[in-house]
Amino acid sequence: MWAKFYRSAYDILPKQKLFDKSMRKRREQIFFAKAIFDEREIKAVVDCLKDGWLGTGKITESFERRFAKYIGMPYASLVNSGSSANLLAVRALKLPEGSKVLTCAAGFPSTLSPIWHSHLQIVAVDLDLKSLNIDLDRVEQALMKHKDIKAIIFAHTLGNPVDMKRVMHLASKFKLQIIEDNCDGLGSEIYGKKTGSFGNFSTCSFYASHHMTLAGAGGIVLSRTKKSAFRVKSLKEWGKEQVTIGYDRDHGVYFDSKSNGVPYDHRYSYPEVGYNFKVPEIMAAFGLVQMDRLEDFYKHRRKNFKYLESKLSKFGDFFHFIEVLPEANPSWFNFPITLRDKAPFNRKDLVEFLENNKIRTRLFFAGNILRQAGFKSMPVDLVGGLETADKIHRDSFLLGVHPSQTKEMLDYMVDAIEEFIKTHK
Repeated sequence: MWAKFYRSAYDILPKQKLFDKSMRKRREQIFFAKAIFDEREIKAVVDCLKDGWLGTGKITESFERRFAKYIGMPYASLVNSGSSANLLAVRALKLPEGSKVLTCAAGFPSTLSPIWHSHLQIVAVDLDLKSLNIDLDRVEQALMKHKDIKAIIFAHTLGNPVDMKRVMHLASKFKLQIIEDNCDGLGSEIYGKKTGSFGNFSTCSFYASHHMTLAGAGGIVLSRTKKSAFRVKSLKEWGKEQVTIGYDRDHGVYFDSKSNGVPYDHRYSYPEVGYNFKVPEIMAAFGLVQMDRLEDFYKHRRKNFKYLESKLSKFGDFFHFIEVLPEANPSWFNFPITLRDKAPFNRKDLVEFLENNKIRTRLFFAGNILRQAGFKSMPVDLVGGLETADKIHRDSFLLGVHPSQTKEMLDYMVDAIEEFIKTHK
């Protein structure tokens, strides 16, 4: 019965069709991102369902141990999204209300918004046009100006590693706690270590478009110390006094806590206000199989990125391309393109041309986050201008490099860009 189900479930998965390379006769769209899975993930999920335990349990615990070891951090806590992971990491800093936290003004909103949600003061700087990462010269200026900054949170943008030797030096000099937002960068390395293994905390996203997925969603917080890891788990589970992984094997009631002077079960004692960011077991089961595929995923992402880079480099008069430190080995999330100021066309026209020819694109996340309507009124201490953030807000977009893309698809993307440029010089 179950074998028949596995086959039936696998049969309904969408298959990538071949397409006519003619620019005007294309039948299938080129997706910006695509999750890759097959009967192995389906079997793992069905086996989990057959086991009968659906809530967070032993499979989740197994995934957390394996992922923490893989990244090179002592502790991990699986949550429902990368955005939730960032919020928990900032809350787990346990900073007094109003404390200053430094971040980049450009990128995805949930790198910056957890600072505001946690009632902390945002100090923001620009990004660097070459790397598209937080500008470390501006970071140093901010730390010199605001000597009471307590922490820094930043992304390894699109999988391009930040110079972590310099970050660690600044953190030591100014006594900073570090949160690495590694949601774009799973598998990236710098100075021989994986991104996400340097800071006090790091986070990762398992949304469907990312390097791997937990059946379409998921995130994780990695912690340096046992104490901070416990705080993350407590906040993840409503702010519990004590956190038990999985089901209680003793099936007891433990009156070892007190609530308002009344003896109380510690599993229902809440010393602070937290969240419900738990995940079902089936997500961890799916994720364990995905981890077996990671090296292959990375290989294809790097190969696809390198191919686009080699083919599009001839258009350097029109585009800025991302630059990488010699000590870094990125695991690419996407391929970014930023129009030069002298380009004889604008982003809107180019992106619309690509989309009309069934090439799916994305903008550079929120661009300059502080220009977004929901963020304009936030109290933010800016150090320096935001010229680069404004430029990527206006001129940058992203192409996919996911593992299911073929050489034919990549060539089609390059041909489309070349055709557009020929008609807009």
